[in-house]
Amino acid sequence: MHICFVTYNKEINLTTDDRAAAAWLQAAGIAVTAVCWEDEGVSWNSFDAVIIRSTWNYYLRIREFNEWLNKLIQLDCLVLNPVSVIRLNQNKKYLADFFETGKNIPAFKYFAKNSSADISKTLLENHWDKAVIKPAVSGGAYNTWIASESTAVSDSARLNELLKNGEYIVQKFVNEILTEGEISLIFFNKFFSHAILKKPKTGDFRVQTDYGGTSVDFYPGKKIIADAAAFLLHIREPLLYARVDGVIINNDFYLMELELIEPALFFTKNNNAPQNFYRAIVALLKADAAI
Repeated sequence: MHICFVTYNKEINLTTDDRAAAAWLQAAGIAVTAVCWEDEGVSWNSFDAVIIRSTWNYYLRIREFNEWLNKLIQLDCLVLNPVSVIRLNQNKKYLADFFETGKNIPAFKYFAKNSSADISKTLLENHWDKAVIKPAVSGGAYNTWIASESTAVSDSARLNELLKNGEYIVQKFVNEILTEGEISLIFFNKFFSHAILKKPKTGDFRVQTDYGGTSVDFYPGKKIIADAAAFLLHIREPLLYARVDGVIINNDFYLMELELIEPALFFTKNNNAPQNFYRAIVALLKADAAI
């Protein structure tokens, strides 16, 4: 069995985290090759599965990325996660679907491309002290910042300039990010595997390690796992992996983002994670072969 882990041009080789998973897979008899999605010379249908991993520039080249996904479909490749899931997860508008079903999601307002935003008005109408402004299509806290009444004029000017080129979301700022941190619950084949607690550095709100954030192994209770898993029930397609990022507010889990394209899966933080990932790959390959 031979699969590929798809990377991008600044991470042609595997990340340290993905190398841990690849080593486990290869020891179990699954060959893993790192391949850049931008490499035009790849025979994608020569692999038993194309597994999206560190395609971390996709949102900056969204048109080319989707053209590449079209190519994978034309070649009848087994893509994990499926292309339909990747397309849906590209735009944070998917949060509205969960919000409408009554799922716990911090309130937000969506702004379409070329629309106009008044941050002071948005804060006042929603009774928010602060809000997070972020692109609808993005990753790694790109062009993401906190707005408040004291900075609303400059925030509006900055956002309206950005809206000329894309869609944005303005979301209520959740203070628990600062006090309790953000939890990432990782599921393989929709079964819970492990969880990570991420906290921002002092004076920041971004939990990503690029901004000084830290992450440690975390052991959520059954209720939190069930709350997170409930979001996956709305997705009919198979999921090799899903990272459900959220915060706990008054003992309830609130979804921040559902990461289904290229999330870090923290294989090095949990000893069971690589084996759980292996089992999910084998199960999905067997299911595909049976179709």
